[in-house]
Amino acid sequence: MALSSPGIGSSLDVNSIVSQLMQIEQRPLTLLAQKEAGFQEKISALGSLKGAISALQTAGASLVPATGVTATEKFTSYKTTVTDTAIASASASSSAVAGTYSLEVTSLAKAQRLTSGVNPDVGSGSRTMTIETGSVAGGVGSSGAFTSASSVAITLDSSVTTLAGVRDAINAANAGVTATVVTSGADSYLSLTSNQTGTASVMRVTGDVAALNYDPSTNTGALVQNAGDEAADAALKINGISITGSGNTISDAVEGLTITLKATGTTSVTVARDTSSLSAGVNALVKAYNDFAKIATDLGRYDATTKQGGPLIGDSTLRSVQNAFRNLLGNVPSDLAGASLQRLSDIGVSMQKDGTLKVDSAKLDAAISGDFSGVANLVAAYGSAIDTAAEGMAGTDGLIESRTDGLNASIKSITQQSESIQQRLIMTEERYRRQFTALDTLIASMTQTSNYLTQQLANLPGARS
Repeated sequence: MALSSPGIGSSLDVNSIVSQLMQIEQRPLTLLAQKEAGFQEKISALGSLKGAISALQTAGASLVPATGVTATEKFTSYKTTVTDTAIASASASSSAVAGTYSLEVTSLAKAQRLTSGVNPDVGSGSRTMTIETGSVAGGVGSSGAFTSASSVAITLDSSVTTLAGVRDAINAANAGVTATVVTSGADSYLSLTSNQTGTASVMRVTGDVAALNYDPSTNTGALVQNAGDEAADAALKINGISITGSGNTISDAVEGLTITLKATGTTSVTVARDTSSLSAGVNALVKAYNDFAKIATDLGRYDATTKQGGPLIGDSTLRSVQNAFRNLLGNVPSDLAGASLQRLSDIGVSMQKDGTLKVDSAKLDAAISGDFSGVANLVAAYGSAIDTAAEGMAGTDGLIESRTDGLNASIKSITQQSESIQQRLIMTEERYRRQFTALDTLIASMTQTSNYLTQQLANLPGARS
């Protein structure tokens, strides 16, 4: 006898029984899921550890000088102070020499300007004009020879019939000058200004447009150099020595020092060594290490109150990383053998009880002031050591990557085991249902037989209820 709904004939709750049995059967699957979650947590924790190490590596690498550059050169920079910033500003490179320089600005460099007559006749048809910049032996108007440094020929076609059209053609030619039109009522003038200051950049204009020609040798032509529009070189004195320049930026008078002139007058420029980059590098390295130390400690910490451990508690990879950096900071890099400064503690960086570093700013400043090169070499050596060690831990083929690969392989194995167990559970559930369905059918059949016999016995003569 077959039953369409399990349990109807026997009153057995077949679905509930099978469900409870399957919960027991699924325990291995649950354990595997918990194990996988633990591996995933470790992978995430290793990612955090790797990020902290990479940040520390960046801080260390930033302290290493480029090839061919010494540590002293890398960290050497100078700052400048100008007493009167209205007269000049200044900047210094690493090749500058510390000191105070007197500065007297006699005149500023100026660009030559030429102005046309009122409403000049620009002509018609196809015309050419040539604009040159250069210098005149003996100066403008001396009748000395003009030496051209640049020459640009400009063609004016028949469409150019206005002063504005000539202006646009000159500016489009990039001839080393700037053309503008100045208008006063019905009167218009063309103004040409050299793009470069100094007497080596005066203008000569020749060509078919006679109203715009100019000869600097004789200072004659339709274009006029008005008073105050002459080209001029900058004239100044540094420490009493006279200097001239074609521009107002003087960079070749004192090695490593660039002075930008703003106005005439007397002032002074002070050049002093700037040690901020070296101290900033030390502090950045200490911060990066402390960030790493905190993350590493938290990942391996055990909280007695909550009785919860960090995701990497007892992990050999974490211990290896922590020990490697502690040993590195406790040992003297080979580059510092025989140096007067060999340990971080020599410049005021000490290890604390909690595993972090602390900077004694006063001691660091004193060390930099007393032996700048020694501190630079020490910082560079430790930066290089940290960079190398971090690469071995957090690099593509590093310790953490290898550990992560191993965990991923374990997760893959768990996935395969889970798939196998799931297939077995499907078959087990089917077997349970077949067995309990058969039992249900058997009990139902026996119940019917029992009921039939009871009825027959009740119908026998003399039967009593």
